[in-house]
Amino acid sequence: MKTNNKYDIPRQRKEELSDLAEFIADEHFPDSAIQPDVIVKRNNITHSIADYGRYFDGILQYKNGCFHMFFNTKRIQNIYSAKGRFTVAHELGHYYIEEHRIALKRNLAPSHPSFIDFSSDIQVELEADFFASSLLIPKTRLLKDIRKWHFSMALINELKDKYNVSLTAMLLKYISIGNHPIMIVASENAKIKWFKYSDDFPFTYINATAYFKVPALTVAGDIFYKNSIVDNSDEIVYAEDWFSIWKNEDKGREFYEHCIYSAKNKFVLSIIWEK
Repeated sequence: MKTNNKYDIPRQRKEELSDLAEFIADEHFPDSAIQPDVIVKRNNITHSIADYGRYFDGILQYKNGCFHMFFNTKRIQNIYSAKGRFTVAHELGHYYIEEHRIALKRNLAPSHPSFIDFSSDIQVELEADFFASSLLIPKTRLLKDIRKWHFSMALINELKDKYNVSLTAMLLKYISIGNHPIMIVASENAKIKWFKYSDDFPFTYINATAYFKVPALTVAGDIFYKNSIVDNSDEIVYAEDWFSIWKNEDKGREFYEHCIYSAKNKFVLSIIWEK
């Protein structure tokens, strides 16, 4: 199983992890919101919550026949925030995904720091991220929520609040269910950090400049290169503005681009879908 995108995992693997996560969600919280910290306790996994500096968001450790989780308040504040809940669910991914758990128990792989910024291209981190989104947002429940609605940022924002997850986590799960083809591109200081897209998204090659910089004729490009103000609207861009185009008939295809901008981190999350 391979994918052309090093920042994503194959569809078959997603289905396996989605099914596993949904089984666990339904086993513990069949009729209510998922509480990952409660799942940790029910599995008799001990945990520590403290300020560990900037070194990690969470870590799962196996020692003396027991699993223990560390959560870093310096980076996630607490385990009940959207980022905190995802961090706990991510570490549960390492616990529940058989290959990850066996590797830790047999000391085939050392405990490693996890950072919840979705920029990793390490397979086990990508899998734990996807498991986390699937645990917090079970597929069957999400499909019921969106069956009568077309994709929009208003819908995504409503859903992220309902499931108490971040916008990125919500988009990560939404992309996987195939309800509407979208792509998300994360960039920092004008350099593309990672991107993910639906299986049926029409383009997969970003028309990036040297050093994988954001294309200039995009909303993200305007933010980085022209200091444009983000007005939280859906802006029209064309296929050739963002993507490498191989067919003349694809030129001029209209897409929407919606950008979320963090001035503090000089970070832009672009959500792109066809008009």
